[in-house]
Formats: sequence, C-alpha cells, structure tokens
Amino acid sequence: MTFANGVPSVAPHTDGTATDPRYGRITAGPPEVSDGFLRDVLRDGYGLDSVTLRPLAGETDRNTQVTDETGARYVLKVTGPGERRAAEFQTALLDHLAARDLGFEVPRVVPDRDGARDRIVDGLLVRLLTFVPGAPLAEAPRRSAELLADVGAVSGRLAAATAGFTHPSPPEAHYWEFAHAGTALADSLPHVQDPALRAAAALIQARYLPLLDERLGGLPVAVVHHDLNVFNVLVRAEGNRARVSGVIDFGDAAPAPRVADLAILLSSAMRGADRPLEVAATLTAAYHGACPLSEDEIDLLFPLVAIRSAAVAATTARLSAGRAHGDPRHRSSGAADLARLLAGVPAEVGAAAVRTACGLPAHPATATAAAWLAGNAAAITPPVAGALAPIDLGASGECYDGADPREPDALRAAARAAILAFGPGTPVGRYAEPRFLAPRRRGADVTLGVEVFAASGTPVRAPLAGRVEAAEPALVLVHEPAEGVRFRTVHSGVATRLAPGDDVAAGGALGEVAAATGDGLPPRVRIQVTGAPVASWPDVPHLAPGDGAALWRGLFPDPTPLLGARDAVTAWRPTAERALPKRHHHLPNSHPTYFTNPIAMVRARDCRFYDEHGRSYLDALNNVTLVGHGHPRLVDVAARQLGRLNTNTRFVYDVLSEYAERLTATLPDGLDVVYFVNSGSEANDLALRMSRYLTKRDDVVIIDDAYHGYTTTVADVSPSRYKHYGKPDTTHPTPVPDRYRGRYGYDDPEAGAHYARHVIETFDRLAAEGRPPAAYLFEALLAGGGQVVLPPGYLAPIFAAASRAGAMTIADEVQVGFGRLGEAFWGFQTQGPDVVPDFVTMGKAMGNGFPVAAMVTTREISQAFDATGRFFSTYGGNPVACAVGLELLKVVEEEGLQQNALETGQYLRDVLAALAPKHELIGDVRGQGFYSGVEFVLDRETKEPASEETLLICERLKDRGVLVYPTGPAWNILKLKPPLSFTRDHADEFAAALDAVLEEGW
Repeated sequence: MTFANGVPSVAPHTDGTATDPRYGRITAGPPEVSDGFLRDVLRDGYGLDSVTLRPLAGETDRNTQVTDETGARYVLKVTGPGERRAAEFQTALLDHLAARDLGFEVPRVVPDRDGARDRIVDGLLVRLLTFVPGAPLAEAPRRSAELLADVGAVSGRLAAATAGFTHPSPPEAHYWEFAHAGTALADSLPHVQDPALRAAAALIQARYLPLLDERLGGLPVAVVHHDLNVFNVLVRAEGNRARVSGVIDFGDAAPAPRVADLAILLSSAMRGADRPLEVAATLTAAYHGACPLSEDEIDLLFPLVAIRSAAVAATTARLSAGRAHGDPRHRSSGAADLARLLAGVPAEVGAAAVRTACGLPAHPATATAAAWLAGNAAAITPPVAGALAPIDLGASGECYDGADPREPDALRAAARAAILAFGPGTPVGRYAEPRFLAPRRRGADVTLGVEVFAASGTPVRAPLAGRVEAAEPALVLVHEPAEGVRFRTVHSGVATRLAPGDDVAAGGALGEVAAATGDGLPPRVRIQVTGAPVASWPDVPHLAPGDGAALWRGLFPDPTPLLGARDAVTAWRPTAERALPKRHHHLPNSHPTYFTNPIAMVRARDCRFYDEHGRSYLDALNNVTLVGHGHPRLVDVAARQLGRLNTNTRFVYDVLSEYAERLTATLPDGLDVVYFVNSGSEANDLALRMSRYLTKRDDVVIIDDAYHGYTTTVADVSPSRYKHYGKPDTTHPTPVPDRYRGRYGYDDPEAGAHYARHVIETFDRLAAEGRPPAAYLFEALLAGGGQVVLPPGYLAPIFAAASRAGAMTIADEVQVGFGRLGEAFWGFQTQGPDVVPDFVTMGKAMGNGFPVAAMVTTREISQAFDATGRFFSTYGGNPVACAVGLELLKVVEEEGLQQNALETGQYLRDVLAALAPKHELIGDVRGQGFYSGVEFVLDRETKEPASEETLLICERLKDRGVLVYPTGPAWNILKLKPPLSFTRDHADEFAAALDAVLEEGW
C-alpha cells in the first residue's frame, strides 16, 4: 500500500489469481452477543436503562436500535476486535461530518459517561450513535425524478464533505473495494449456479476488468462512504414530497477512487427500475452538479457500475451456497437481474448515458463526425442515383389520414401504400422522425438514420471512401476523411459481397438494396453515422424508444449530409419548435396552453390524443368531443355535407328543421324555439339580453365561482372573469352549494334547501331595494367552480321563488348537457320535474368539436323579443353544423352513451374514491355521470387546498399518458370530463396512473 498526500491508494489486483485473507472479513459476520450484554453496556456505559431493543442488519457490526423511556432513539454498534481500526476511522469521520452543514443528517457519536467515543467491553468495541430518522430509499414505493435528483445531490454533497477528511490510520483494505473486484469475481463465479448470470458476470469481468486495471489507479482518490446503497440513504415526507433525510452506515468508509460512491449508488438504485439508464442519468447529473466529476471518472463510471452489479450478484450466490434461504446479511435483491441487463448493454451506450447527463457529448468521436459531415455535404456521393425527396411518416403524415391510430396494422398499411405511390423522386424517411406505426404512451420509436426506399436490386454507393469493418448483420464502413476525424457509417438492408478489410472508394459499389425485411414496409437502405465501434455490437438499433431518443441521437447523429448536398431532405424537427415562438408573438399573453411543456397534438380518435412525437394520451379532459374524437359517422356526415352545401340560415334546407325538431324533442314541452349561434358564450349572452329586455330589469343572480363565457355581458356574470376587474353592481353572486367545503355538508339531508335559501334571500333583498332581478343564471353542475354537484332539492325552491319575483331562469348547459350527467339528458332535469327553465343554453359538446351552439326558449318568450328586430347569426345553424349536431344526437342514442355516462361515470368515481384511504392528499371525490372532480388538500381537517401539488399531479399524469387539468377557485381539483365513450378499462387506466403519481411523491 502506497500513500499520496496522506491518503492510501491500493494497486489493483483484478486478475483474481490470489485471495488475500483481509478481503474475507465479510464472511466472519458480526459478533454474537446477548440482549443482556447489550443492556449492561447501555446501563453502565451510557446511563440508559428501561430500553427496548430491536436488531438491525449489519455485515460486520452487531447493530441494535435502542429506544429509551423518553422515546429517544439510538443505534448501538458492537464490533469485533478486527474492526477496531475501521471503527476508529469511522468515528473520526462522523465527527468531521458533524461539524459541517450538510443539509441532511448523518449519525453522530454519543460519548459514554466518561466522555469516551467508544468502549471496550469483553474484548468487543462498543459505540453508540444517534438514530437518523427516515425510511430507506429501498422502501419508497416509487421514486420520482425529483427524489432521485435529491438523492444524487445529497450524494455529491456528501462526497464533497468527506473529500476534505484525512486520518493517519485508514482502515485496511476491504473485500468490496473496486481495486479488488477481480478477486471477488474470481472467488465467487464458480458458485453461481444460474448459467445466464454466470455468463453475464463473466462477460462483464472480461469486458471491464482490464479497464479497471488500466485506469482505476489514475482517478482522484478521496474518503468515500463506500456503501452508499438504497438501504443506507434515508428519505422522509416533507408535506407531500419525499426528500432525503439522512445517510447512515459509514462502516465501510475508506480512501478510494472518489467516483466509487456514485458507482455503488447507481448499481443499487438501478435495480428493478423500468428504465435503469434513465435512473443512472438522473442521479449522475445531480451528483455532478454538487461534486463535479472529471471526464476520466465519468468514462469509467458505467464499467464500475457493471462490475459492482456482477460482484454483488456473484458474491451473493457464493454466500448463499448451501443456505436454503440465502444469506440474511445481504440485501442484494435485483443485483442478478441488473447484471444480466448490463451485460447486454454495449459499453458505449452506458457511457453515453452518464456522459450526456454531465453535459458531455455522448461519444467524443461521434461529435467530431457530426461537425465534419455538416460542413462537407458537397463532397459526398448520394447513396442511390436520382432525385431524393422526403416522405412524412411521422404522426402528422397525410398518409395516415383515415387510418385508425389505435390499429398498428392499419398505420403500417397506410405508410406502405404512401411509399409505393410516392413520386416524383425516391422517398426518403427522415432522421429523428417519430415513426407513427405504433403510438405509445412514451412516444413512437424514433429513427436513428435516414431510409432510402428503393426497389430491391437498386445499386447502393459508398458516400465516402472507407474500409469495411463488418459485413453482417449490417455493413459497417470506417471513414477518416480528415486528420482527427474518424467515424463509421452503417448501411442496413444492403446485399453486399464486400468483406471486412475491403477498401471502398467514394461512390464505389456497396451492393444492392436487399429484399423487404418482412416488417410490412417496402425495401430500403438505412444509413446511420456513429463514432462508436458498433461492429462488435450484437445489433445496431435503427430505432430508439421515444423517451430515450436523446441518448441514442447522441451516439447516432444526423446522417442526412450523406445524401449529398440536397436541400430537399432535412432531419425531422418538432412542430412546437416553430409554432410556439410564432404563437407567443401573435397571440395575446392571456391565451393559455395546457402544461408547462405544451403538447403539439396532431391526431385524436375516440378517447385518445396523439402528439407529434407519436405519444398516446388518454383523454379525461375534453368535454367538447362528446362521442369521442374523430367519430367516423360524424366525420363522414360533415365531409358529405361540406361537399354538398354550406350556407346560412336565410336559405331553406331540410337538415336545419330536422335538427331543430330532434333537439327540442329532448327538452320539456314548450321549449321548442331554437336560436342557433356559434358558441356557448353567445348563447348565454343572448339569453341575458332577452331576459333584460322582457323584464325591463338589469340585475342578475348567479352562483359564485361560476363561468358563463367571454363576451362582455357574460363575463360580467362570471366571477372567474370579473374578479380581475371588479364586480358590476348588477351582478349578485350567491354561495356555492358545495357540500365538501360549504356551510352545509354531505351529512345535511337538507343541504339543498339551505343553500337555496341564500338565493331566495338575494331575490327578496333585491326586490326590497326596488331592483328585482331580471334573471337567475346557473350551471346544473358547477364546472369552473370546482366540479360541484348541486345538492338535491336546490333548484326547485329557487325556481318557485324566481317565478314569484318575476325573474327568468337560464340553464347554462354548455358544459354539462347532452347526457353527460347520465341521470338525464339535460343537467337541470336531475333536479326534478318542477325545474323547467325559461332558457336553455348549449354549446361545446353539441357538435363534438365542430362550432355549433344554441339557445332554446318558448314561443311566447321568442315572440315577445321579436319587437327588437331581426335575429341573425351568419354561421349559426349552417348546414354542416346542423348535419353534425343531428348525427351526434343519433350516436348518443344508438350507442347508449348516456347510460354509459351514468354507469361508467360512477365506476370511475368508485375506483378513485378507493384510492383515498391510501393517499391523504385526496380530500373529496364527487360528480355526476361523466363530470367528476377529485379535490386535493394538504390537510383533511383544515382542507387547505393543495394547489401546487394538483398542477404537478396533472403534469405527472401527462408524462404517464393521461390528460386532465386543475379547476376550481384554488386550482386544486382535477376536472374529469372525458368523452361519453370512456370505458371501465379507461377508468382503471386513469386510476392506476393517478395512484402511481401519488405514490411516487415529488
């Protein structure tokens, strides 16, 4: 052992030819002592009596949790004599850390009655440490990206703090040190019974141990924790967030390569993860931000992770040999699975994951190649003769129009047909394009090259001079076009006679386009660029998963210059990159978008959206598309009518009168005159105008927090609007009949009547002031007010009082009509037969997304308004709008969608309510039919709104492929208003996503 600056460095022994007995101390186990011994030590040495003891895991220490009569907790550590040196080192390190503000807790040494930091009792070393509260990261049900980032940052801060610690007598070498990984693997591999694991560990051993021999000794050395795994990192809730509370178990601390802690953490945290490389990247980025790593450390990190995983898995097999239930001291669940997985990950891919996380190019040679290609397209020979032109096979491609995006076979057939019919020129599939052949929640697969679709047998030429490095399964050429520039081109789908070592001139023959590959698309040659030595890879991917595409694009940069100096073909770029700046420039700042990162939607069908990246989203948000997006019957009738006639209502056409008749048939007798307009705001505006004209009054009574539209008139009766500029004197809000937050709750059977009394009192007050109201305007379920269901018995007494006061009643059904509430076709009908409004306004869902709206009233009221002159809306009631609206009514009836809203809507609320006992954040689940709300609170007693959390939940749900958004005065309520075609499977999908988001914390 040699020393540098007082810190020991151990020469690697990675050949596995000799086993040093010092590395075998792990097998000795902790000393065996009785509870009586522990109690005597605590009483005599620390004055702790009447304690409870609970054993804790330990590899070389006998660890016991101690709780005294006051509830104070400690950890008693009993160590064998062979660990004295390591224990003293640990004590000094903990004292060093105790003097620093780390932002998290570590154990502190508790001195005995004599002030000593440790005691010798019966030849054993005894230490008492403070107990660090928190649960092991291993027990966190889900680990959010924010929690992982916190873990990485804490690990980096810990590394920065321990790096400043020195000690004259560091501990002896330990079995788990990376310098001795070869010994650990050599000793353990013969005991691995699983052939797949043994093969994976042997592959990792052969691939990475030489790198450790070569580079480990050159890395920066510092004191490290050396066992920074998911059991020794503790987390606890801070409100609704999970954050690191402390780090424990410094028993293996020792001078070592500084990056060892991060490698150990990654090998532990990656186990069992759905996307382990993403976990590695998140942790590494946060660690690097707190404790910057050198490029040498970064490049050796992934090999260290693989070695650690293989060593843990193999050692576990050795220690478990002959034991029926394994070795209880080793919590290595998932190590074998991770070792098998990492053995199949090319070294360059693993390195790219951590390099990009630290802001470095995924591969140094690849970055150089991309820069050279971008500036030298003119010197390149196109791969095939003739003109090349791009074909759009992304989600926005015209070829998919008419195809059902839920059917991959239909999408593939549409793409194939478009390629075969393409012309003029040869079609080229673009680089970085999300292929819309199999939409997924995390995005469609992204192309890592260009694809030239050409007939089988078409000659393929070399873009540059190069040498063949591999001929199968793909043709790989190495190019060195300039000093310091070396890269590879990969040509798939080429039938070639070339062999490794052959030289090829620029423009020289590579072979011919091979026959179709059997994936359903026509023959083509795929061309990729990389600096990585892919000839050794078992397979070179030509597609990357959508959510992991950035990593792979770093390894396979844009090869479009290999098509030659042609401007016709460029790499795919997201629409949002171009559209958002223009949107911000031309639209008002107050025009919102959903979500922090807005979605560029390009398609929708039934209950699913599809964005330009080919991501699929469950729509639990959009009450406009009542019968589902792109309903074939509505699409067909709209196209046919638009091609036949579209004009205004001054002309006569059957579909107008047929639609009006069918629409009014859904309403109570007498409501049979329809004013067609374009939006719900216009419908409400017209109803208020008529009310004021007919009553010769101005005052309007509403429900607080309601929303009725954007025109001047209806904005003045919409609290969510006028609260920004001041309530007009003619508007009179009444209490929201909210049985969760309001004065009268779910436990009050007369809540409806009690809330109604406030409205009636407002009528009476206004009449007493000589200004009786013109109208009472209400939503049958408050949408913007927080998905508030009107309590039974609320509207009937209000309607009776309105009649006595001479006020007109306006039912705003813009959001809740057309069967959405399940119990009845119109929301006001759920309040009983005595509730028949003077006006019914409707819009939104009326045309399933096509702009159509209406206000319906009686003939008597209509005729009284005729004196004001003609009414005319240019586009209101146009033939296309009427044809769509009429067909929608038929679809709702024939497909039983109102009944589905009743039954499946209740099922949705039931499965969401079942989550409440598990998640304290859920305060209330309420709704009718397919109009539901989930209210989140920070405290169920105080009902403090969890506004920030609700918005974040929506963002997380979006990332999981589910769309919903906050509503309510405090924006702490999920508004659930999906298409009426929403199924129980959709409800289960939504509930599972919400459960996962709430479980992982943030």
